[in-house]
Amino acid sequence: MHSMTERFTVALHTLDSDRDAGPMLELTADDARLVKLDEHHETSGKDGAKVFWEDYRNVFGDLETTFTHSVVGESSAALEWTSTGTLRSGKPFTYRGVTVIEGDEDRLSGVRTYYDSAAFLQGTGGSA
Repeated sequence: MHSMTERFTVALHTLDSDRDAGPMLELTADDARLVKLDEHHETSGKDGAKVFWEDYRNVFGDLETTFTHSVVGESSAALEWTSTGTLRSGKPFTYRGVTVIEGDEDRLSGVRTYYDSAAFLQGTGGSA
C-alpha cells in the first residue's frame, strides 16, 4: 500500500487545488465502497466515487490538506490530516480527521473518512 498511499495523497492534493476528481477516480476499483463519518454518505463504484469526491470538494472554496501521520499496512492505510481554507460562504475553517484506505497497489476498494465536524456547524450549508 505504500505506492497507493502516495498516489492517493497526490490525487487528493489535485482535488484540493484543481477541483479535479479524475485522479481519484483512476485509483478507484469498480466495486469500491466510500463512506463518510456518519454512514449516511455512502457510495460505491466509480459513479459513486465521482459523486463522493465532487460533493466533498464542493463544500469548500479554497482547500489545502496536509497529511500529518500515516500507518501503512499490506492492504490498508490510515492517514491523519489537517485541512484549512474557506467554506463556500467564505468563512475560514480548519478541521482534522483520518482517512482509511483499503485496496492494493493498483486500486482502492474502500475509503472511510472520519473528521471533526464542528467546523461545519452553524449554517454552513454543507458537510464534507
